[in-house]
Amino acid sequence: MPPLIAYNAALLREPYSGVELTIDATARALAAHGTLDYRIYAPAAGIRPLPAQARCTLAPDVPAFRSRRARIWWEQTRLPRLLRRDGATLLHAPAYVAPVAAPCPVVLTVHDLHVLTHPCFCTALNRLHYRLLLPFALRRAAAIVVYSEHVRRIVIARFPRTAGRISVIPPGVPVPCDQPPDPATFEAVRRRHGLPPRYLLFVGNRTPRKNLTGLLSALRLLRASHGERLPTLVLAGAAAEQGIPVAALAERLGVRDRVRLIGYAPPNDLPALYAMAKALVFPSHDEGFGLPVLEAMACSCPVICTPGGSAETGGEAVLLCDPADPASIAAAVRALLENPEQRAACIAAGRRRAAQFRWEHTVAALEAVYRQVANLKQGSGFSVQEEVPTSPISRSPPPDSP
Repeated sequence: MPPLIAYNAALLREPYSGVELTIDATARALAAHGTLDYRIYAPAAGIRPLPAQARCTLAPDVPAFRSRRARIWWEQTRLPRLLRRDGATLLHAPAYVAPVAAPCPVVLTVHDLHVLTHPCFCTALNRLHYRLLLPFALRRAAAIVVYSEHVRRIVIARFPRTAGRISVIPPGVPVPCDQPPDPATFEAVRRRHGLPPRYLLFVGNRTPRKNLTGLLSALRLLRASHGERLPTLVLAGAAAEQGIPVAALAERLGVRDRVRLIGYAPPNDLPALYAMAKALVFPSHDEGFGLPVLEAMACSCPVICTPGGSAETGGEAVLLCDPADPASIAAAVRALLENPEQRAACIAAGRRRAAQFRWEHTVAALEAVYRQVANLKQGSGFSVQEEVPTSPISRSPPPDSP
């Protein structure tokens, strides 16, 4: 029988986080561009429609989980039996951990190591879950996929024996962002979200790691220098566990009238939301990849971000700031607001940079890893660094922050 690649997307549930967006988009890209046979394990109500593709099937017996605990239990107990029943050749576990009793080799995706490097930004359940299972998953994985050199270096520093099994394979541009919106869409999105004529944009959830405290503090500094000329800051993204109380913080800093919270923005609204913004300001304390950076560049929106995965994604197209220094964030915003030539240069460079992130390349690189793993016995080590198609990130990694 031909090899069957199992893809575990059981965690998918709206509204999607950045991790879920990439897992969903990867599943659909494998269906659209893949040459192998795939079995996607995802709740039917959680995953967005897959392209019509005979080589990709959706497992019918994945429940819609009501809690994270229920999903974790299902992955560790029920999923191994389904993999055995379906004759899976290998399992791609795209969210940090894999079933301890997986009956086939595992390809593991690690988005970041925040649970180890920035535990203060993670929930107690996340810390417990990943600290128990992540080290085992990394040791057992036949291959490990990361989205950036930044994450590859961190994983190797923490787990040196993974060095020969890691491939940097970034995702492609999210599908809604790969085509410019028409004028009617711009107006519809502006009305739907009550957008002001001029605005700065932040996209992401409100967890402390995203540094909304630093961003709002920078807005206060800009208010002092720009007065009523300061664009409104539009915050797009769902609230989160242990999230920042944005409205109260903005009130305390005296900038509440310059902050607009629009909540979770549907994916089809994002291209217009980015394109109409003066800039995406994304001062996260750390990112494994920085999906909003890629989305913004593809949509002709200049980007301000911080060193690490976001800066690596943006390359020379982005302006950098220090997440620990609101004055640094404010200075980067001021540079784009007051220098039209620099803003235009960032937009042009961002479009060129985003064009390098193509799903066809992502799928080809993933399938190169799958083919190597399928020909090895479980537990065998191997190196894929020289055989996986080169990613745009691995061609030009910037230095990490100190």
